[in-house]
Amino acid sequence: MHLREELQIVKPFEPGQEVALALLLGREYLTRLFDKGLFEPEGISDQQFNVLRILKGGPKEGYLVKDLRCRMIFKFADAPRLVNRLEARGLVKRCENPADRRGSRVQITAKGLALEARLRTRHQALGARVDRVLSSEERNQLLDLLERLRNDHRAQLTELEG
Repeated sequence: MHLREELQIVKPFEPGQEVALALLLGREYLTRLFDKGLFEPEGISDQQFNVLRILKGGPKEGYLVKDLRCRMIFKFADAPRLVNRLEARGLVKRCENPADRRGSRVQITAKGLALEARLRTRHQALGARVDRVLSSEERNQLLDLLERLRNDHRAQLTELEG
């Protein structure tokens, strides 16, 4: 279904509006697909899962919260609150940081590893279906275009925040 039809838009799009709406709506569908098929049944959010994956793949001593934030997909997420929620469920733990007493390190627990492992297989299967309607060439072209947009959007945001 065309974007104009789906959103019931009759007026012409302003420059950039169609691309922005297509990206936002696509993100909405992708988010719901992962929420319904993966995260909601386990009572976890996509951002919490992202933290678990980062910790699982990280150093044994864990990461500082600020280091987690840099690695997250959701760059503007409230990382301390995410860690607090995961800690309350016993999925992560905070440990003293001998190098800097102002910040603790966050480590994944055995319970967190078990949850990440349960979700990993389903996450991979769902991920494999994300671009199934694209040829290899189309997939690579889309990734290149999205990278260009992402780099430009990041630069614009840096200017605004500068």
